[in-house]
Amino acid sequence: MKTRMLLGALSAALLLAAALAPLGAQEKPAAEVQGLDVAEFTLDNSLRVLVVNRPGVPVVSSFVWYAVGAADEEPQKTGMAHFLEHMMFKGSSRYKKGDIDAITARNGGSNNAFTSNDYTAYFIDLPKSRYVEALKIEADRMRRLTLDQAEFDAEKKVVQSESDISADNPQSRLWERLDVELYGPAHPYAHPVLGWPQDIADTTRRDMRAFYDRHYHPNHATLVLCGDITEKEARPVVTELFGSIARGPEMKRPVYSPVQFKGRKSFEVRSDAEVVQMARAYMGVPAGHDDEPALDVLSMILGDGVTSRLYRHMVDETMQVNQIGAGNLTQMLGGIFYIWAELADGVERADVSAGIDGQIARLIKEGVKPSELDRAKRLVVAQDVFGREKSSDIAQQLGAAQIVQGDWRAALRYPERIKQVTVDDVLRVAKGYLGEGHHVTGWLVPKLTESATGSGAEDAKPQPLPVSRHVLENGAVVLLYARSGLPVVSASVGIRAGRATEPAGKAGLSSFGGGLLDTGTTKRDKLAIAEAIEGVGGELNVGAGGGSLRVLSEHAALGLDLLADCLINPAFKPMEIELLRKQMLAAIESGKDETSVFARDAANAWLYGPDTALGAPAQGTVASVKSITREDIVKWHKTWFRPDNAVIAVVGDFKESEMLALLRERFGAWKKPVEPLLHPRFEFKSPGSLSGTQGLRFDSFDFAAVDRSKKRITIDHPEKDQVVVRLQCLGIRRDNPDYYALMVLDSVLGTSPGFTDRFSRKLRDDMGLAYSTYANIAGSSGLQEGAFLGYIGTRAENVEVAISTMYELVREIREQPVSERELRDAKDYLKGSFVFSLESTGQLADLMLSIERYQLGNDYLVRYAQAIEAVTAEDITRVARKYLVPENMVEVLCGPVSRIGQPGDSMPGGK
Repeated sequence: MKTRMLLGALSAALLLAAALAPLGAQEKPAAEVQGLDVAEFTLDNSLRVLVVNRPGVPVVSSFVWYAVGAADEEPQKTGMAHFLEHMMFKGSSRYKKGDIDAITARNGGSNNAFTSNDYTAYFIDLPKSRYVEALKIEADRMRRLTLDQAEFDAEKKVVQSESDISADNPQSRLWERLDVELYGPAHPYAHPVLGWPQDIADTTRRDMRAFYDRHYHPNHATLVLCGDITEKEARPVVTELFGSIARGPEMKRPVYSPVQFKGRKSFEVRSDAEVVQMARAYMGVPAGHDDEPALDVLSMILGDGVTSRLYRHMVDETMQVNQIGAGNLTQMLGGIFYIWAELADGVERADVSAGIDGQIARLIKEGVKPSELDRAKRLVVAQDVFGREKSSDIAQQLGAAQIVQGDWRAALRYPERIKQVTVDDVLRVAKGYLGEGHHVTGWLVPKLTESATGSGAEDAKPQPLPVSRHVLENGAVVLLYARSGLPVVSASVGIRAGRATEPAGKAGLSSFGGGLLDTGTTKRDKLAIAEAIEGVGGELNVGAGGGSLRVLSEHAALGLDLLADCLINPAFKPMEIELLRKQMLAAIESGKDETSVFARDAANAWLYGPDTALGAPAQGTVASVKSITREDIVKWHKTWFRPDNAVIAVVGDFKESEMLALLRERFGAWKKPVEPLLHPRFEFKSPGSLSGTQGLRFDSFDFAAVDRSKKRITIDHPEKDQVVVRLQCLGIRRDNPDYYALMVLDSVLGTSPGFTDRFSRKLRDDMGLAYSTYANIAGSSGLQEGAFLGYIGTRAENVEVAISTMYELVREIREQPVSERELRDAKDYLKGSFVFSLESTGQLADLMLSIERYQLGNDYLVRYAQAIEAVTAEDITRVARKYLVPENMVEVLCGPVSRIGQPGDSMPGGK
C-alpha cells in the first residue's frame, strides 16, 4: 500500500497502514495491541478518542482527523476541503488569526494540517506539560470557526498560489491526468485535492460555511493523543473540552464501487526538460481489500529498490531507463497499482513499454521466488518497528486507518497480514490485476519532441547527552549512546567530502563519487549489498557526507559491516560510473522544469563566485559531469575518505562494550594516510556596489555568466505561472559568536512555525501573496559561510510589491527593536523545540555528529538554551544591521519575468 500523497507528507510508517473489516467497537479498555499501549473511548457525542501511552520523551502529539476529503466535494466545488484546512488557522471564537501558531511556537512545538482524497487532519505537537493547549484549540475550532470575509479573500490568494505551484510541476499534472483517465471524469478521485483553478476562484465564504457546517462535528472526527500521556490523564480533559459539543447531522460518504477499466490508453504531458518519464497505472483495490497485502508484496518484488526485477532488468541489464519503481496505492474508494520510469537518452518509448510487459509476463510465467517473498516480508516488519520511534508517526498510522478503513487496529495488524502472503497469492494477483494488460500510460515528454494565549513551556529542561567518546588508533572518532527501548540501532558516519572539495571544472564530483559508494565494493557487488540490507529490513544510505544505517538490533553487526564496506572499499566499476553519469545528466535535464533550481544556481554563483566550488551548481553541469573520469573519482575518495576525517555515531539498543568492539572490528583496519588532512578554506567577500539588471533565459542559462555587479538577476521561464524570488547576501560560519543572536533573529523574521514570523505573517497571511515564504541566515551556516535568504514564490503581477515588502521587513528589524513578546516567543520556541529532535535514534545520531563537528560539547543542549536566553533585543538590532544590509543584497528571479515589466531606475533596496 505504498502511497503517493496528493497533499501533505505522511511518514513511511503511515504508508504501511492497511485495513481489516471494521470491528464496530464503541468502547474499548486500554490494551496492549502489537506492542502498543492503546486506550480507546467514545464520548456521548460520538467523538472517538485514542490514547497511546509512550512514557519517555515528554512530548504529546495531538491529531484530529475529520472524515472529509476531496472525494466528498460536489462538482464545481472542488478544492473546498483543502481550502477549509487553510481557514481553520484563521480564527475561531477564542483564538484570533495567528494565535494558534503563536501558542505553538511559544511552547517549542509544531503544528500543521494536510488534506487527501479521504480525510483532513490537523496536528499539534507540544511538550507534555502544555498538551492541553492543543486540545483547547481543537475543541474551539471544531464548531466555532469565524470564517471572516477579509481573511477568506486573502487566503484564497494563497490557495491559488499553491495551485499555481502544482500547475508549474509537470509531474503533478501527469499524475492528475492519470487519475482522470483511469477512474473516469465523474469519479470522486478524478479531480485534484487542490481543486480545479476555476472552482477555487468561484468559491464564496457562504460555500465554505456550508461545507464546514456539514462536515466538522465530533461524530465525524477521531482524536488521537500519542506520547507521554495516559488514558487516566486524558479522559477528563477531553470530556471537559469536547463533551459539550453537539453531534452533527449524519453524512453519507461516497462508498467504494469497482471501476471497470478495459483496454489500453495513453496520453502525453509536455515538459521543458529533455528527459522522458513514464507513469503507468493499473486498476487496483481499495484499502482493506483481501488482495491488498499480496499487491503490496508484488510491487516490492517488481519495483522496490535495486534488487527488484524491473530495476535489475531495465536499469542494470538493458539500460533502457535511468530509474524505475512500482507501488500499490490504496485509498477508501479505490486503488492504483503503478509503475514509474525515467527513460535513458535515445531509448524508444515502445521499447520501455515492451520491457516492462516482458518482466510482468516473466513473473506470471515463472512465479515468485521464496527469497523475494521473504525479503518483502522482512522489510515490512522492520519498517513497522522503525515507525514507532516517533509519537507523531504512530498517531498518523492509527488515525488514517480509523478514517479510511474504519478500524485503527488495521494499521497494527498489517505486518501480520503481510506475513500470511504466499508465493501463490503474489502470482494470483499478478495474473488478475496486471496479466490482462489493462492500463493507462502517461508520458512526460519534451515540448520539442514530436509526438495568542498560553504561557511558555515549563518543563522542557535540557540535559547533557549521555554520550561516550572514543578515538580509534587510526584517528576515527566514535560516539556511543546506549538507549534501551525499541530494538533498533541507528548509526551515522560523518565525512567532510562535499562540494567544497571539488576541483575547478569538476562540479558534481562529490555527488558523483558519493552516489557510487553502494554500487559495489571490492567484496560485494551492488546486488549483494542491496540484498543483504533489504533481507533484514534495514535502511542503508551513503553519499559524499558519509552514511547512515538503521536496523533491528539483532542485525547491527551485519549493518555496520555493510556501512563500513561501502565507505571504505568502493570498487567504482566503470559500468556503474556510466550508469550514474546517465542518471545525473538526466537529472540536470529535468531541472530545466524547476524555476527554483535556476534561481538557486544563479544565486550561488553570485554569492560565492562562479569560479569557486560553492559557486558552481551542486548537481554539476552537463560539461562537468561528462568530464569526470574514474581517476577523478578514485582520487577524490582516497583524499577525503580516511579515518581521521570520520566521525561515527551510534545510538540504540546495545551494550557499549560490545558495540565498541564491533566498530573496532569494522572500522579499525581503515588505514590512515601519511599525508596530512588539509581541508579547503575560503574567504568570501560581497561583490561591492550593485546596480542594474542582468537578463538571462532558462534555455540558455550558464551559471558562469552571472554578473556579480548586478543588483537583479532575472531568468525568464515564460510558460510558468509563478516567479521564484531569492533575496540574498553572504552569511556567517557556524563558529561565528553572533550565531545565537541570528538564530533568534531568524525566528522573529522568517522561520517560526506557522505564520508567527514576520515574513509569513505579512507576505502570506496578511497580503496573500504566496503559499511559501521564509527568511533565514543562521540555518545555512556551516564550516563555510552560509547566506541570508529571503524567499517567496508569487505571481508575476505581485513580484514588485513582494520584493518591496521583503526589503521593508528587513529594514524594520534593522531599525526598530523587536517587541518583548516577539523576543520571548522566539526564545521559548527555540529552547522548547529541542525535545522533538531527540525522539528517534537517527535524529540523536545526527545531533551527535553535529556536536562533534562543531566542537560543541556533550552539554551543548544546556549551553544552547543558556545562549538563546541571553540574547537581547539590542543584540538582534545589532546583528541585523551588521549582516542584513539591503544594499548588499542581490535579487534573483526565475519564472515568467517578462510579464513583470521593467523595474524603474530606483529599484527596491538598492541603487
